[in-house]
Amino acid sequence: MKEVSCEVIRDLLPLYEDGAASGESQALVREHLKDCPACREELRKLRTPISLPPEEGELWERFQARRARQRKKRRIGIACAASLLAVLVGFCLWYTRPRTWADITGEDAEVLFASLTMADPDWDAETAAEKLGYKYWQVPQSDPRREEMSGRLLEVLKRYTFRASLDSLIPRDRISMGRWDDVTTAVSWGEDSSRFFYFGEDGRMISPGGWGYDIYHCDPALFGELVEIVQTYGVLEETRG
Repeated sequence: MKEVSCEVIRDLLPLYEDGAASGESQALVREHLKDCPACREELRKLRTPISLPPEEGELWERFQARRARQRKKRRIGIACAASLLAVLVGFCLWYTRPRTWADITGEDAEVLFASLTMADPDWDAETAAEKLGYKYWQVPQSDPRREEMSGRLLEVLKRYTFRASLDSLIPRDRISMGRWDDVTTAVSWGEDSSRFFYFGEDGRMISPGGWGYDIYHCDPALFGELVEIVQTYGVLEETRG
């Protein structure tokens, strides 16, 4: 009969012991076991039942203590994972909560500068020399109507709520509004706080910060109201593409 390695026989031993091996495989194992004490020992170990320690005495107590420690570790692990998940969910809910304009800037906010940039629908690359690439309205800080414009803008902003986006937590070097259409404001509040805010027609408000960008979501209708005010007080500058 063809000689078979011990590795093959040991792979067949569980099937042989359970009676699940084919007749040819069983004959092969029996023939090998006659001359191989090592494989016979493996079969003996396979046939030896695994027994638990008796339910009394020091060995049983040690066994029970070990099981208790394992169960405790599992419970602690599950509790830690559940707590971490709860904290993460709670933080996300807190971070994206509705905020008023005063929550973001304070009650004494003032708009120092405002501008509106809108893509010219008649612009195209072939006629860029003759047509505007975009239209640009500006209300500079030196404009005598700037304080009146600031008051109207703030009245509108105070009527809306803003939800911070979790994207704000990701540092980034640059961000795009997606289109040219946006209202830019320079806002100051408190003694030395000052930030730029960019309002897009998609309902996003973006403000550069120390970490990256503070991004908020709001009602897209806000953009239309801001546009109307800046166009009313601003001066249209013809900037070519």
